[in-house]
Amino acid sequence: MSLGVPQLGVSVDAWLSAPFGFLEMVEVVDGAFVIKKVGGNPHHFIATSLLIEFERQWGVVATAPGNWAVELAPDGSVVRGRIPDVLVDGDELRSVDVYVGVPAAAVEVWSPGNTLREMNEKRGEYREAGLPVLLEAFLSDSGDVHLSWMVNVGSHWSTVVASEGESPLVVPARPGGHAAFSVVPNALLRRR
Repeated sequence: MSLGVPQLGVSVDAWLSAPFGFLEMVEVVDGAFVIKKVGGNPHHFIATSLLIEFERQWGVVATAPGNWAVELAPDGSVVRGRIPDVLVDGDELRSVDVYVGVPAAAVEVWSPGNTLREMNEKRGEYREAGLPVLLEAFLSDSGDVHLSWMVNVGSHWSTVVASEGESPLVVPARPGGHAAFSVVPNALLRRR
């Protein structure tokens, strides 16, 4: 999270050319590279299925995963660059390597390897950046998909609705905000 102190960042080119290994991605935290392990098959299957649902239901472009410059230094370098499992916004996602601005929504599919600290840091960074909608997903101990739809109310995230398994997640449209969205969590793991 930003402490309001100007920080030095890295250029977009440096971020995108940072060395990493197979099944790894590189994020930028406080102007330094942080190597993250990529999730496994259920993780990616859930993310890809949610990408498809956002594009189908909201009629916008999404990418999985998506490079997002969450925080820029005054010189335009990246202080904080995250890679949400799904980034939802519009056509510019087709033409930019790193998204700069505030996307319409982001999805994080949490894995057992994610720490509470990491999850809270990302939530805080996304909230401070002005992200309006965060959809969190994870596999519960029973093997069911759990989804939590949260909206940014400025000082914190407010959970609008949560659902697990075969119980549909139904999010009403928000006047002046996002469109309606609905999905059966466990359907995200089934082939269409």
